[in-house]
Amino acid sequence: MNKRSYAKATPLVKNETSKAKKRKNIVIPQKLIDNDSLELVASPVGPIRTYAVTHLDKEIILERLRKEIVKKFHFTLSPSNGSLSSKRKRVELPEGDAEIMEKKLKMQAFMKARMTIGTNSCSRAFENISRAKEQSEDSTLVDTNSLSSLPKDRRISLCVLARDVRPASILSHIPYLCLLHNVPILLLPGKASHDLGMVLGGKKVSVLLFDCCASDDLQGAEKKWLKLINSYIDFIKAKIPLTHCDNES
Repeated sequence: MNKRSYAKATPLVKNETSKAKKRKNIVIPQKLIDNDSLELVASPVGPIRTYAVTHLDKEIILERLRKEIVKKFHFTLSPSNGSLSSKRKRVELPEGDAEIMEKKLKMQAFMKARMTIGTNSCSRAFENISRAKEQSEDSTLVDTNSLSSLPKDRRISLCVLARDVRPASILSHIPYLCLLHNVPILLLPGKASHDLGMVLGGKKVSVLLFDCCASDDLQGAEKKWLKLINSYIDFIKAKIPLTHCDNES
């Protein structure tokens, strides 16, 4: 099976530097505080370029997120809707309905365990993975307490960023972390943080990570659920642009 070579955040090469200067008068940032857009950020390895998807692709991606993740796994960030577990405590359900609710609870928990949302949470996720790798390489540094909270063989399979975040320096470290961990980035144009928040049941969402895990550790329905999540992630990766879309703003 042929695998598509999707774009990732990569260091800006010299010929790309001249092109970036000409296009929309983009200033090449030299420091993190100079970052004006998540499309081009400074990093310890030099400027990193990330291309945004088209507005049409953004709408398709968000609609499939709503249908295949939010609706399918009963996922929401909204506290006003209440969690399924709290609703179950308030109401005594018939046996048949209780089984359905139990399945919904498991699906919701399964999805939440594989999605990290928010700047601080996503930054900590990268830090924890880096720390775990360092400790695994040096047995003298192993801290069982810090490792016990991490999923086995945890890896981040995809990062979704909202381009409209201001100031961009709030999230400008994320592309560099993605580069270090070989994580592809999907950059959403327009009022992406608002649109993404609306789909997930929150006010605004500027960044989210999808985790991946080995299916060998799963049984029964969980394997099917993982397949659904991976299908959506693969769809997103196929939408990541390889070049700049000149008609996008």
